[in-house]
Amino acid sequence: MAISVRCTVDNCYFWARDNYCGADTILVTTTEAVRRYPSGVDAPQANMIVNDMGQTPADRSTDTACKTFRRR
Repeated sequence: MAISVRCTVDNCYFWARDNYCGADTILVTTTEAVRRYPSGVDAPQANMIVNDMGQTPADRSTDTACKTFRRR
């Protein structure tokens, strides 16, 4: 099954035509991870964050963040 991720952040390196995310891997985590790891991530860094943070529950969408963003 193909999965598509929509995105409106048009200055992201991975932003693609028709507001799709073109990244191979997407890391969505909690805002706590953003505080601990403030820069964008690539695949090895994403694995490090996942291993370090483990499961990170959230109560609402505002508690989450896309760590895949990289400014174009």
